[in-house]
Amino acid sequence: MTHPDYEVAIIGAGPGGIAAAHMLRQKGIHDFVILERGTDFGGTWRDNHYPGLAVDIPTLWYQLSFAPNPRWTRLFAPGPEIQRYLQDTAADLGLYEHLRPNTEVTRQQWDDEQGLWRLEIGDARPVTARFVISSVGGYVNAKNTVDIEGIEDFTGAILRPNGWDDSYDTRGKRIAVIGTGSSGVQITGALSAEAANLDVYQRTPAWVLPKVDFDIPPLMRRALRIPGVLPAVNAAGRLAMDIFMVAPIVHVFSRLPDKVLRRFMPLYDGWSRLLYRLLLRAVVDDPATRRKLLPRYGIMAKRPVISSSFLPALNNPHTNLITTPIERITASGIRTSDGVERPADLLVLATGYELWTDPETYRPGTVLGPNGFDLAQYYRAHGLRSYAGTAHPRLPNRWEIVGPLGFVGFAWMDYVETVAAHAVRIIDEARHRGAGVVEVGNDAFNAWNKLMQQRGRVAHLYYTACAGLSTYFVNSQTDTVYYRPQTITGSRWFARHSRLSDYQFSRPATHSTGPTAALLKEIPA
Repeated sequence: MTHPDYEVAIIGAGPGGIAAAHMLRQKGIHDFVILERGTDFGGTWRDNHYPGLAVDIPTLWYQLSFAPNPRWTRLFAPGPEIQRYLQDTAADLGLYEHLRPNTEVTRQQWDDEQGLWRLEIGDARPVTARFVISSVGGYVNAKNTVDIEGIEDFTGAILRPNGWDDSYDTRGKRIAVIGTGSSGVQITGALSAEAANLDVYQRTPAWVLPKVDFDIPPLMRRALRIPGVLPAVNAAGRLAMDIFMVAPIVHVFSRLPDKVLRRFMPLYDGWSRLLYRLLLRAVVDDPATRRKLLPRYGIMAKRPVISSSFLPALNNPHTNLITTPIERITASGIRTSDGVERPADLLVLATGYELWTDPETYRPGTVLGPNGFDLAQYYRAHGLRSYAGTAHPRLPNRWEIVGPLGFVGFAWMDYVETVAAHAVRIIDEARHRGAGVVEVGNDAFNAWNKLMQQRGRVAHLYYTACAGLSTYFVNSQTDTVYYRPQTITGSRWFARHSRLSDYQFSRPATHSTGPTAALLKEIPA
């Protein structure tokens, strides 16, 4: 059996990569590398630094449990502060010695004979590793194309949220923001007051909920330094989410017949829409603008945007909400389908990201298992499936921090820690058993997906039949694989106490009729 370059390779240096690396070290595993295509730790918080960027849940719940930070300046911390937190955490944990920046993994290929992964790195020599933890994140890449004619004709500046030019002076400019998702809303709120004119092009209105944000006072910071306070705050948040949100959907509503759910869900959305009308009336002055802002789809069909600056910005006489469809981009601005052309010096393309829930995000030929198995082709042909949001039986010794039916809870940090704990536990168990190859069993894989389908029935029905909108919660295959229908408490317990018998531990196969090949014949499409 060939000795690999590293025992473990972690792909990605965002929060999930940091969590996985820390947990490996806790288990006494130090022979690992963190392969990062960017220049530093931080992931999306490194790549995104546009005006107005901030976390959209209270920061007390948006931090790694093993690196509590009592020094946050605001309840909803700005992006640069979160990026510094991730860099400082990586430095404090001694992870920089494991980081290999500017290293983009272009292909992951399993060597069944040697029982290891070969990771191709552009023009550099491939890296080999016994185990792989893929932590490339959920919002993988900004969409590199815009389905608007004429984009190449525009002579002004074009900026994207994840490619912002900090040297570009937006003051006094005529700005067009295309998109009203989280990025578009934050950018609009930040630039409205300083722009000569700001046009916001909205295709679908978002549920924009108030952000109750404030500077964290010194007394509160001192309280957060008391041992046990921050863990207690995090535990209380998880418990409240489980009791009032996740558990009813997963364990109660899922037992109701479809006809009852189809009657109840519109009532819930109707009540939410009534309350939202009251919010718009209180904040937005113009009645016509308020009508444009009222969503026609359910409040849970898309992730609500949290902002207290966007709606007031629309009261600015130089900020305009435009809902007429864009016909084309011209050399000097944007022309809408009614023939009106509006000039612009800057186009902000806040048009979204490729998501891990879309089969199209996975490129053929990039993740290859034994006997020619191609993960992208499998997903496109049979749908996105995984075990515990992380493992696949046709990909030995490999886990994804962000996988189908994986996201659980409401805090990203908590989510990636949960999945990383599962992956590291299995790696550690394989080492203790002296097993060179470990893969989730076919029966466990199928049983898990059947259970998730049952528990996710309410969410699937809501997103596909009741929400009234096609969103990123429903992929091109009409599958709803964003959320993991399991309580936060249950997922954390599972990560640390799931049945080890769900996995098969063995030594590397020496020919194509080994245990991995046998599994390929058993897994149904």
